[in-house]
Amino acid sequence: MLGRPQTAFWLTAVAVAAFSGLSCGDEPSIEILQQALSPDGSKVATAFSCEGGGAAGYAFTNVTLQRAGEALDPFDGLLGKHKSWRSFHDIQVHWADNKNLEISYRAWSTSGVNAEQLATRVLTRDGVDIHYDFKD
Repeated sequence: MLGRPQTAFWLTAVAVAAFSGLSCGDEPSIEILQQALSPDGSKVATAFSCEGGGAAGYAFTNVTLQRAGEALDPFDGLLGKHKSWRSFHDIQVHWADNKNLEISYRAWSTSGVNAEQLATRVLTRDGVDIHYDFKD
């Protein structure tokens, strides 16, 4: 049985580990599937796949839009309510002009809880209107 000083030590150690941002998961692994630079070169649209999270991990495909030179944030995707759900595939991006981005994509499933997931999309970001084309 542990005495009070030992118990306090272990409780403190567990609390520090829990609140210090330590995790068993790895940094996400990102694979760029397609990148398209806007005609004026100021923004980039990136279709990508992402894996991570260790044993309880995640794997998903999505698309981002950011200013050229900014780091890609895989959890700031344009498709879906839940950014880390594996819902989308075959994503293609195309710039119509500097203010209009076209994204075509397919879904693994269109029924059940995925219906809300598919209906959630970012319509504009940083002055760019985003147009979606869902492929059956």
